[in-house]
Amino acid sequence: MFKSPLKVPALIQCLGMYDSSLAAKYLLHSLVFGSAVYSSGSERHLTYIQKIFRMEIFGCFALTELSHGSNTKAIRTTAHYDPATEEFIIHSPDFEAAKFWVGNMGKTATHAVVFAKLCVPGDQCHGLHPFIVQIRDPKTLLPMPGVMVGDIGKKLGQNGLDNGFAMFHKVRVPRQSLLNRMGDVTPEGTYVSPFKDVRQRFGASLGSLSSGRVSIVSLAILNLKLAVAIALRFSATRRQFGPTEEEEIPVLEYPMQQWRLLPYLAAVYALDHFSKSLFLDLVELQRGLASGDRSARQAELGREIHALASASKPLASWTTQQGIQECREACGGHGYLAMNRLGVLRDDNDPNCTYEGDNNILLQQTSNYLLGLLAHQVHDGACFRSPLKSVDFLDAYPGILDQKFEVSSVADCLDSAVLGLAASMMENLCLPSWDFTV
Repeated sequence: MFKSPLKVPALIQCLGMYDSSLAAKYLLHSLVFGSAVYSSGSERHLTYIQKIFRMEIFGCFALTELSHGSNTKAIRTTAHYDPATEEFIIHSPDFEAAKFWVGNMGKTATHAVVFAKLCVPGDQCHGLHPFIVQIRDPKTLLPMPGVMVGDIGKKLGQNGLDNGFAMFHKVRVPRQSLLNRMGDVTPEGTYVSPFKDVRQRFGASLGSLSSGRVSIVSLAILNLKLAVAIALRFSATRRQFGPTEEEEIPVLEYPMQQWRLLPYLAAVYALDHFSKSLFLDLVELQRGLASGDRSARQAELGREIHALASASKPLASWTTQQGIQECREACGGHGYLAMNRLGVLRDDNDPNCTYEGDNNILLQQTSNYLLGLLAHQVHDGACFRSPLKSVDFLDAYPGILDQKFEVSSVADCLDSAVLGLAASMMENLCLPSWDFTV
């Protein structure tokens, strides 16, 4: 699946240049659905991987319900194990437990990775676990028995992506449908898990959630790439004013236009490089899971990637949201024409701020990760260390927080050396603002 890990993101980038919805459909099928089966399943699920990339089946990732998205602990879909038939019974207890907003589910998905509360005889429940469930006949696309599935309706954007809902009425699936990398059930109904440490099990299980967020980072950057390219090309050809009445100059030559657009051009390069790097880190995590790595480092890698993905999705989607708006305004009246795609890009990017986790909630997850490390350091006196070294800066956090950017005059603010120092301080602080003293 991951022999050439950058091929799938490259294909998604190419598809997204043409249509964002098309890129999202393929991304949800190959990376999110496929990654969930690959990273959460075992050898008995490898046949699905072949079918996924041959497009013999088409998939979706069903976690969110009508009444619960961020609060995954309150998700109500259940999977009760029946030892007599060695089957799980997938059931939606009420309409609020319907899987909702699931991309590809509305019209085209034949299979879904469905998250449900796993319960074994004796009313013992072991939390959310993923199951691969067939929801439609691949030949007719008609719903399977016991499955009510459909499209949720027109959205503000990305209407080429069929977001759907599904309810399950006591749908029986074989015991082998459980994606059992994190936990399994014996034919007799006993729950077993290779993870004795709940913390390690939690870290290992985060890969499926992180893959969707890492993918959204790539999609958001794609939208920003298009918007910046459109605005810069327009600004390079649009001429206004000039040294003489006969000679006008491109508006891109004006410092104001450069000030508005070039930071977003720089952001495209930085975020694009980061997203590709983070994707490779995610591949490393999934390879470790596939090889049976149960080390503490592997678990910590899962938690760190989860924290990075939870922070980078808000950063990428919000930067793109602001960037597209700036590009639209920088193109003047012509920027409001539908033919330039800026309005479509803005609408298509908007859901990136919400799905796979509301941006503000995701930032709190990253904050909890950092605060947890800080509490551990204060209690045990240990240094901050992580597999990807993203938290090494915390070793010096007392001194970093005490830093001030001091300049003696306005002229200093125009000195490139001083600005370089300010940029370095901002990188160390990882904060949106800092204390300026003149």
